[in-house]
This record gives sequence, C-alpha cells and structure tokens, in this order.
Amino acid sequence: MTSVAPDSHDQTDAGSAEPVRPPADESAPHIARPYRALERELERAVRDRVEVNLRVTAAVNAMRDGGCSWADIARILGTAPQTAHKKYSKPHPPRAPKDA
Repeated sequence: MTSVAPDSHDQTDAGSAEPVRPPADESAPHIARPYRALERELERAVRDRVEVNLRVTAAVNAMRDGGCSWADIARILGTAPQTAHKKYSKPHPPRAPKDA
C-alpha cells in the first residue's frame, strides 16, 4: 500500500473534514499596531501644517494691510498673483446652498 501525506494546506483535524485554521480573533499583540510611531509622526506633521498655514495667512493679511500688492506676495509664495489672491483674499459670506 502507498501512503500519501497531506500537503500543509490540506491538513485536517483528526476526524474532521475541515482544514485546521487558527481562530480569527487570535492576533499577535506585537504586530497589532506596527505603524503606531508613524501614525504619531503623521499626526504631528498635520498639526504643524495647520500652524504653518495659519502663520502664512496671517503674514499675507499683514502684508496686504500694509499695502503690498498681490504680485509682491505671490513672488514670495512662489505662485501666480491670481492664485495668491484666490487662496488668501478675505473670505466672502457663504453662498446659499443650491437646490438639487
């Protein structure tokens, strides 16, 4: 008689026709959150970006209040005057929502 050993993916529990699988809720705690340090770094970067955007906006507003042109501000920002104006001009009141 010839005996054939089952492949590793075909292993079955004794008396059961189903393959043996580890429980779904079993997770290794040391790999549960492998990116936590990277997540914290990204969160810090987002907070920093918000702070920097507020500082840039305040500086642009101060320059405009001081009489600087959009062209002067755009040159410092490295953008077109129209883009600087669109992004940093003082906000208008919100528009009424469109009916769909």
